[in-house]
Amino acid sequence: MKWAWERDLLIAQTMTFVQSITGKKPEAEARAETRIEFVPVDQIETAERPIEIVHEVVREAVPAPRPSPTPRSGLREEIQGRVAAFRAHQQLFDRERDAYFKSVLTKVRASIASRPEAPGR
Repeated sequence: MKWAWERDLLIAQTMTFVQSITGKKPEAEARAETRIEFVPVDQIETAERPIEIVHEVVREAVPAPRPSPTPRSGLREEIQGRVAAFRAHQQLFDRERDAYFKSVLTKVRASIASRPEAPGR
């Protein structure tokens, strides 16, 4: 139920923001929040109270930490290295393709030169 905790945190942050905009003083460091939790469907028949009211104390909203950015110089060097490796790989493919083409063309020319003459010529 992490999503419920994140939702509650977002609501708390939003309420704090609204209070700061409207000029109302936020209550003490903590405030009580009422939330309704429902019993799972398969347990409704056996539950004494199908709805339970839970009171939680929501502390100060803490923003999520931002990931530290990768240094630009390291990122640039990594990209340049990847581009250089890609170019080298492409050049290897080009050389292999040219070598294969030349070998096939040589075989075709050899077969054309060695074929017997047609009987009507």
